[in-house]
Amino acid sequence: MKRLWPWSESLLMSLSPAGALFPGRMAEAGPRRIDKFILKKTYCMSKNIQKQKPLVLIVDDTMMNIDLLADVLREDYRLGIATNGVKALEFVRKNKPDLILLDIMMPEMDGFEVCRILKEDSRTRAIPIIFITALSDTENVARGFQLGGCDYIPKPFHTLEVKARVKSKLNELNQLSFVENIFHTSLEGIVITDQDMVITMANSMACSITGYEQDELIGQPIDILQTRDRGDTSHDIHSFLGDNDHWSGELWNRRKNGERFPQKLALSAVRNLWGDIINYVAIFHDMSEIKRHKDELKYQANHDALTGLPNRTFFQFRLIDALEDARRHEEKMALLVLDLDHFKQINDSLGHLVGDYLLKEVSSRLEGCLGDALLARLGSDEFGILVEALGSEEWAVKIAEQINLSLGLPIFYEGHKLFISSSIGITFYPEDGLDPETLMKNGDIAMAQAKARGGNTYQVFHREMDERIANLLSLESNLRRALEHEEFLVFYQPKVDMRTGRIIAMEALVRWVLPDGGMVSPAEFIPLAEKTGLIVFLGEWVLKTAARQTKKWWDQGYKVPVAVNLSPRQFQEENLVSVVRDTLRETGLVPEALELEITEGVVMENEENALTILREIDEMGVQLAIDDFGTGYSSLHYLKQFPLHTLKIDKSFVDNIPADDENVAIATAIIHMGKSLGLKVVAEGVEEMEQCTFLRDLGCDQLQGWLFSPAVDSDAFTELLTTNTILQIPPYGGK
Repeated sequence: MKRLWPWSESLLMSLSPAGALFPGRMAEAGPRRIDKFILKKTYCMSKNIQKQKPLVLIVDDTMMNIDLLADVLREDYRLGIATNGVKALEFVRKNKPDLILLDIMMPEMDGFEVCRILKEDSRTRAIPIIFITALSDTENVARGFQLGGCDYIPKPFHTLEVKARVKSKLNELNQLSFVENIFHTSLEGIVITDQDMVITMANSMACSITGYEQDELIGQPIDILQTRDRGDTSHDIHSFLGDNDHWSGELWNRRKNGERFPQKLALSAVRNLWGDIINYVAIFHDMSEIKRHKDELKYQANHDALTGLPNRTFFQFRLIDALEDARRHEEKMALLVLDLDHFKQINDSLGHLVGDYLLKEVSSRLEGCLGDALLARLGSDEFGILVEALGSEEWAVKIAEQINLSLGLPIFYEGHKLFISSSIGITFYPEDGLDPETLMKNGDIAMAQAKARGGNTYQVFHREMDERIANLLSLESNLRRALEHEEFLVFYQPKVDMRTGRIIAMEALVRWVLPDGGMVSPAEFIPLAEKTGLIVFLGEWVLKTAARQTKKWWDQGYKVPVAVNLSPRQFQEENLVSVVRDTLRETGLVPEALELEITEGVVMENEENALTILREIDEMGVQLAIDDFGTGYSSLHYLKQFPLHTLKIDKSFVDNIPADDENVAIATAIIHMGKSLGLKVVAEGVEEMEQCTFLRDLGCDQLQGWLFSPAVDSDAFTELLTTNTILQIPPYGGK
């Protein structure tokens, strides 16, 4: 394209919104029109296009220089033009360019003065300024840099040099802006010091964490943030780096208000090209919330949520440490294991709110009796007490006596007047054990002995205790723990119709499965549970568990009723009928799907009371059976009087049938008696087909025993139901 104007009549060019050129001759426009055109257009690209391009302001009083610079830069940048210093300042305040190309020698206000004014203003201080001038002496160049200029381009300039320097400075600006953005928006506190550890910069997060304003930190030594507590390692920050340029770790520092706080600190030395340290950079994070959260989790892991007391985990670790101290100092130590008497009855009958209040009140009273001794809640209603540096065994006994006196006072809660007592086992180090496990075991044994004596007392462990008693007491302690840790399972043994061989009913039987997979025989723990009263809670759990599982099977189409044993202790409970009714309601099981088995002795102890209870249960639609018939009274009188539905022949009368004539006579009599009263008859413990066919031929309705299946868990019983397993019984008269 042919140029239509000489450089002396420099054409002013600006991109329109559409990107077209606006030519105009100086002669045609005149100086005023040119000046007005410059102020109006200022060589800026439209605000509506190419916003990503940096804005460069050209300040020069010579139009030829402006034209040359514009030709060089307009493809890569948005451009602004000012022909003197005043207009340059006016432009900068309105538009804030990314970079300024500033001529020094101008009328009215030279470039040095423009630079000085811009650098004194915090709003424009950061704009990079490149001086363009014919002044090349060292003094003027140095003055430009002292005023804040970032570079210098001598006249006459070369286009490639201009482009390179502008690009380089804008890249530096972008990098600096990026770093500054990180610095100011970081979620970490950042403090920069000089080589003497005097703070030169601090970001807003550093101020937020420390509580200082920025101007309060700048110029101060960095140890303004450090603690001065004895034992703190943070008092000599130089020691962290040593011969290294980097260090990171956790330490305590201090806020403006004097508050100490934990922080995660990364400290780095910054060196120049010659290896000299010129700055230190400290990046830190306030660890208060993290530490508080960790402390809270640690506290929760080691303390009981309800009472705030240390828990079993904490107690066991402390016991290990206490034993080590006692061993080192050759001191005596006492361990007391305390279990509340009949707490579960209170908790179940009055509700958990009352039970929780009771536990907190008991904890408070226990703390009042112990002084410096450690108190922990080991389980639901079990507490541990550790007495270190024990002067004499009598002191531990006095503590136990004081506890029982304190707990003997009534506890009042929302109209309830509650009484609670405890059973306490006492064992001593080193006489009774040298390790935590032995001491805890012996404490449990002594506590169980106190409970066996009726509770509300203490028992000191003695080596002379009979091993059988110790095992029994240990079993009771384990039984209580098993209840708490849900180590019991309900197994189911099928009852088979002797005519068809099909499963027609089942009996729920409780099994105690140890953590290692072994099992405790029911013959061992059922009598003990009955004796201690734990059978009440265990029996209720079995009833509800069996009802829930039976409901699932009925929903799946397997209409097999379940029989659940009621122990003598359960039958004595005043709320037995309510428990049965609540179980049906809570599980949704229909009454005809449940049968309750009781022994003869239960109904004969108090016939009138038993009759009332059985009639109420019968009215619900629940079936009733006499278990182990023939081993007790075997009275026709109560069979007629009570609303019974089933008789179960005890296994002892099934053994050796048909060879044992006496058992044959008894079994025959029971079957005939049951049939005459319209009762179903079930034979227990059937193990051989010969027994099965003989009893079937006598008129027995159902068999239960290993001939068909032992008691199995719910999954295995489900398989028996789904596979429609049938016992192949020979026809009548068959072999």
